[in-house]
Amino acid sequence: MPLLLIAIGAMLVQQTIATTAKVGLPALFVPMASELGFDAEYVLVYTWVYAICSLCVMAACGGVIRRLGALRTSQVGCVMMAAGLSVAALLASPVLVVVALGLGVLLISFGSTVATPASSQILAAYAPPKWAPLVFSIKQTGVPAGVAISGFILVPLAVTQGWRVTLIGLALLCLAIAIILQPLRAEFDRDRDPTARPRLVDFAINIRDVLSVFERRAMAMAAFTFVGMQAIYTNFTITYLHEDLNFDYQTAGEILGVATLLAVPARIFWGWVGSTLVRPRALLASLAMIMAGSTALIGAFDPHWSHAAVLGVNCAVGLSVLSWHGVLLSEAARLAPAGEAGRMTGGILAFGSAGQIVYPAIFGLGYWLGGYGAAYVAIALPAAVVGAVLALRRR
Repeated sequence: MPLLLIAIGAMLVQQTIATTAKVGLPALFVPMASELGFDAEYVLVYTWVYAICSLCVMAACGGVIRRLGALRTSQVGCVMMAAGLSVAALLASPVLVVVALGLGVLLISFGSTVATPASSQILAAYAPPKWAPLVFSIKQTGVPAGVAISGFILVPLAVTQGWRVTLIGLALLCLAIAIILQPLRAEFDRDRDPTARPRLVDFAINIRDVLSVFERRAMAMAAFTFVGMQAIYTNFTITYLHEDLNFDYQTAGEILGVATLLAVPARIFWGWVGSTLVRPRALLASLAMIMAGSTALIGAFDPHWSHAAVLGVNCAVGLSVLSWHGVLLSEAARLAPAGEAGRMTGGILAFGSAGQIVYPAIFGLGYWLGGYGAAYVAIALPAAVVGAVLALRRR
């Protein structure tokens, strides 16, 4: 049990810093755009580029985890995130903005993406199967915690200290986490294989293995939809509230922060429910339906909506769109061959990365056809379909 608690704590810290690095840069796009002279709504391009890198890393990271070990892979990820944040902070200028942000997002994407499969490899080795949904859910509270840090801490820091100082401070924190994790490597990387060789063919093999079993395909379909919706919500909400609904920048950040902070206890609660009361797959079906309804409501916002109403809908999104991860990841680990939880989790989440690539296009097409109302309905409908499939299809 002590080793399980240490594993949960270490991976929670790792997941939190990975999410903070991932979301922190787009959360600062408003002041960056103002200084560097670009449109803040290009945050959707960030989401798209990040997702392409994430897709490649998720599907092919199994070999890296086998060779380096899951803990070392996490440390390497922290160093890459620090490098990406530093590049964005130090090199960004009106002349080099595309190069700086492009290189920054590449490094941040590679560094933060390995966090989930690496931590899944570790937790799957120590968590009792019955309690896996709860264990994975506790670890995954690092995601809303990271988003909340972006809204509550990074945005105010950018206002008072400047966005460059904020990014450098976050980079130093990433390096500190990499160092703090080092004493745990001897225990958590015992199963690594120094002779393993990462191969390009790993990408195709992992995707094939996911698609070969219906339950894995169902989880991949859910990951595609849920991650795509999450990407739109976490990366676009501040800009949407500020630019189109006339919320001031700090208030928009606080609304995102409150909604995502609510997802911290929600993830633990859903993990407990999935471990004790409801089959994980049935629980995911219910969450998909909540996602569909709450996300569609965001598209109904207009300047006449009260602050409380806007916050309430965002909290409903936090309870669903930001709260499913532990339940799905525990299912992915359960469906993996022995000792390959990291590889299988990466393969399933590769479809989630594909969702991040496709969903900005779906969102943009909906906006072009009918404004934000149609855009949010367009990304909500697939969640309703996923909910129906998971609820109706028997094993």
